[in-house]
Amino acid sequence: MKRILLTGGGSGGHIYPLLAVAEKLQGNDLRYFGPKDAWSAYMLQASIPVSGIAKAKLRRYFSLLNSIDGIKFAYSILQALIKVAAFRPHVAFSKGGPGALPVLFACHLYGIPIIIHESDSVAGLTSRVTGKWAKIVEVAWNEARVFFPNKDVRRVGIPLRSALIKNKESIHDAKTAMECEPEGLPVLLVIGGSQGSERINNFILENLVELLTKFQIIHQTGSVNYESHMRLYETAKSALTMELRNRYHPYAYLENKMGTAYRAADCALSRSGSALFELAAFGIPAVLVPLPEAAHDHQRANAYAYAKTGGAVVIEQENFLSAIVIAELEKIMQPEMHAKMSKAAIMFAPQDATERIAEDVQSATK
Repeated sequence: MKRILLTGGGSGGHIYPLLAVAEKLQGNDLRYFGPKDAWSAYMLQASIPVSGIAKAKLRRYFSLLNSIDGIKFAYSILQALIKVAAFRPHVAFSKGGPGALPVLFACHLYGIPIIIHESDSVAGLTSRVTGKWAKIVEVAWNEARVFFPNKDVRRVGIPLRSALIKNKESIHDAKTAMECEPEGLPVLLVIGGSQGSERINNFILENLVELLTKFQIIHQTGSVNYESHMRLYETAKSALTMELRNRYHPYAYLENKMGTAYRAADCALSRSGSALFELAAFGIPAVLVPLPEAAHDHQRANAYAYAKTGGAVVIEQENFLSAIVIAELEKIMQPEMHAKMSKAAIMFAPQDATERIAEDVQSATK
């Protein structure tokens, strides 16, 4: 039995892949090192002990907060040096994000083999730094290889939770479970990443009448935005008939219903983070609206790299207008186009990322 250190955090895009790999590593001594927050609670739910590491933000611009975070970062390194020495892991696997850098720095100093996974086509700052120490770099996109010269880089895709990919319910049953009419209008799944997207949420509210005349909508608003979104919806729904209201299904966070929502969806409107690979795994044609403020503009790079495969179309945020979006969604739902895009999506996403990463972690030795 190996002692395996898991690190990374700050969003579902970091935590869920860690949990997916952890499922395949059962029987080993697993420990999570990272920020103690709402996301680390998912580790505890999976019976993985959590060792808290202070979170310090790495800013690429001048801010007085950098001095405060500099102190936090120094403290996090001290924490990591002590806690890693006490755990004495045989190997460390990282998904990046807040808290990962000090942990992997400590592992590097102690000579512990490191494996990292980068989800985006443009590698993040943490991955660029820690990739220099890594024995193996796993990437989701071939485009990310250039950021890790002279390293053992393996394109594996993104690890997906078994609860998602093992979902075997029929499309009819999935739509029924999500309170959609199985034989009704197409189901549009709207997601803005695990944190939600206020811009996409507002777009849906501003165009509810027109959208609901053409689609049933399953909408993940994000937990932070849900209450304010629902207050605005209370006003907006006065313009809706009861029939249209019954076609709109907002959720703060789909979580355990995510697999069912994917099975129910005919098309999607989404940001272009790691959820893109989940859409691809289910063969869901998508309209992608990349977040302009994303670090290193990685969402735009992700969106266009994916669109080249034929599984999605991209609409830049400045062109995020109802006429353009609805026209693209209607085009996607044409039977021949829908079948073509669905097939392209499925072919894009590797189905064995979780197994391959787990095998690499198991085989790494100190």
